[in-house]
Amino acid sequence: METPEHVLFHYRPMVCMGLGIVAGIFLSDSVSGTGFIAALCLFSLFSGLGIYFGFRGAALFALGCAAGLLRTLSGPVSLPYDLMYPFEHMRAVLSYACASLFGKHAPLLNAMLWGVRGGVSDSVYDAFRSCGIAHILALSGLHVSFVTGALNRLARRARPKMKFYISMAVLFTYCAVAAFPASLIRASVMSLCGLYAAASGRRYDMPSGIAFSAIVILLTDPAALCGIGFQLSFGAVIMISLLMRPVTDLLSFIPLPIAQMIALSLCGTLGTLPLSVYYFGAIPVLGLFANTLILPLVPFVFLSAMAVNLIGIAVPSAARALSFIPMFLTDVMTETANTVSSVSFAVKQAAITPLACLFVYLACFAVSDQPLVSSSKKYAMCAASLFAAVLCML
Repeated sequence: METPEHVLFHYRPMVCMGLGIVAGIFLSDSVSGTGFIAALCLFSLFSGLGIYFGFRGAALFALGCAAGLLRTLSGPVSLPYDLMYPFEHMRAVLSYACASLFGKHAPLLNAMLWGVRGGVSDSVYDAFRSCGIAHILALSGLHVSFVTGALNRLARRARPKMKFYISMAVLFTYCAVAAFPASLIRASVMSLCGLYAAASGRRYDMPSGIAFSAIVILLTDPAALCGIGFQLSFGAVIMISLLMRPVTDLLSFIPLPIAQMIALSLCGTLGTLPLSVYYFGAIPVLGLFANTLILPLVPFVFLSAMAVNLIGIAVPSAARALSFIPMFLTDVMTETANTVSSVSFAVKQAAITPLACLFVYLACFAVSDQPLVSSSKKYAMCAASLFAAVLCML
């Protein structure tokens, strides 16, 4: 009998391999010398036994562990300077044009458009973080969806394969200009997986897309696994893939577009909240409210600012005439963030242990549409996981 599509842990090659690579990289800090060689041989043996006895998922997981261990023996992969120089020059030109067009708003828009975050003031960053919207300053899935959405509109008559090749070229250029941040690579690879599935007439599997993007990043730079950006980005998208449908179903009493927007914000927040508390020691109490207010503005800010910024390269006078649009929208966005963050209870200090984080994520897995246990037991497992998380913090 065919395994239902909503079950996560049936045989998915990318998921098995991705989890194995993560485990191998994580394990590499604990073994060295003969222990490293023994672990490598053991995982290779398990992989062979898995293939022999027909346990393909276990075989790929063990193979991923071996690959993760081996990958830690060398440093990150970097593109040749001669290839990267044009993109670095383009980044400098675009950043300078942004600064000349948008005045006081330039640091914020430079961060949102090109990932140049050095000029963002502490007060603005603190306000965004207090509202739980600091993620819009990190190039990620939100920004890639704007770019691909605009491309789809411009190339709506093109064939699916042509859309895929155009998107691949544009997203690679965007990643290169932004200096390849992990969150942007993750979103770009996932987007291209979806476009390739559409072009080849296949069904896109989101867990496999997430796993494949993780494999690409970790094989390029194993140290990315320990980066806060990597963890927050994957935490958000994994939780969206697991909980988006159940949360949207719970909100069926309100119009579907609004329910989906609220569900997207809530799931993304759930995916990043434990890690945010662990790393930053604070909970944005009004995060969901602030996201609901501000996120609808972000596409208009992003697309108008990018359009004006690109026009400014060729026709500066026309760009200056149009620059009032993104500046006005940015004013509305920042003033909303400042107002919300000024509320006395907007942020509460908190702390959580790594083990408690794992139990919180396990609780979310339990009630997702990719269940770890049967439907009759998932709420009991969720309650038990949350109880264990509380015990870990005592």
